[in-house]
Amino acid sequence: MSAYGTEPGAPTNDGNPGETSELPQPEDLGFGRYLGAHLVLAEHDGARWSAPGLLPRQALCVPVASAGVQYGLSVFEGLKAYRGADGGVHLFRPQAHAHRFAASAARLGLPAVDEALFVESCAMAVDAHRKLLPPYGRGSLYLRPTIHADEEFLGLRRAQRHRYSVVVSACSDPAMKRLRLWAEPHLIRAAVGGLGAAKTGANYAAGLAGLMHAQAKAYDDVVWLDAATHTRLGEAGSMNLFVRIGSRLLTPPLDGCILAGITRDSLLQMARRARLDAVECEISLDDLAIAQQRGELGGAFGCGTAARIVAIDEIGDSTRCIRFSAQDACVSRLCAALKDVQEGGTSDWPQWRYGLFG
Repeated sequence: MSAYGTEPGAPTNDGNPGETSELPQPEDLGFGRYLGAHLVLAEHDGARWSAPGLLPRQALCVPVASAGVQYGLSVFEGLKAYRGADGGVHLFRPQAHAHRFAASAARLGLPAVDEALFVESCAMAVDAHRKLLPPYGRGSLYLRPTIHADEEFLGLRRAQRHRYSVVVSACSDPAMKRLRLWAEPHLIRAAVGGLGAAKTGANYAAGLAGLMHAQAKAYDDVVWLDAATHTRLGEAGSMNLFVRIGSRLLTPPLDGCILAGITRDSLLQMARRARLDAVECEISLDDLAIAQQRGELGGAFGCGTAARIVAIDEIGDSTRCIRFSAQDACVSRLCAALKDVQEGGTSDWPQWRYGLFG
């Protein structure tokens, strides 16, 4: 039974949480707009996490004087649940997300959520909202686990009380968009020793002005450059970045300034198994310009959990425009292969799909 295909307002709720009759068709969901009615919550009293429980999403209030609000002491994750080709439901790489979540928490002095609690709470959230999960191939249920400091205290210190929650949102299957990126010459998102590798709100807040600069110049998004020289590629907006030069598929290394994307890691492993020359290395704007002059520049794309893969048409700055191939079959093949692996349309990489229920 699903919340899709019913007439708006039809009384389909039979008492189970997370069920609704007012969702549009999966192709019209977009991303992040339709939140589940419930969330999973656990509380940390300074010593341990409580058992997770379910409550109405709007019942959770965050005190304005808490360190989560005042000092940004919060971290989050983003992962997806899918309906498989066999009708079962699974999470995609929850263990990898749990490990990154713990690393982000450690960087901000927050209590870690271990893998068992992380997976259990995500499974609870999916189970409570299973009717919101689109049919196979047409979308996913996006999960947003979050830790935030909940203690009310106006002073910077490690908080003594925290909350861990998981909210969900029904999402469309992302179409591959095409973007033009502005190479930001002045602002920086992250520097060595900073928060660039932690999935925390400060990282995203630091990127907003760059996005606004790009849009003011009629670009779709920003590409971040290294903090020291503003010459080497970092992230594409809030996504990891890949480019093709000759026969090589290149992506910037994990230098502490960019997020260790789970989608990035999946694509690297898949590309290498497919015998592509996938390499983590520094990539400069000059490298791209020289490759363009030599006719060696292939396609480029950004990747992440929300968007899967987004094609990049060009990167521009005040002096030049670097244009990538729009006909690179490698990009479309990787996107199609990743979609199959995530949704369970293939038997490849079964260890990445964590089965929940049929």
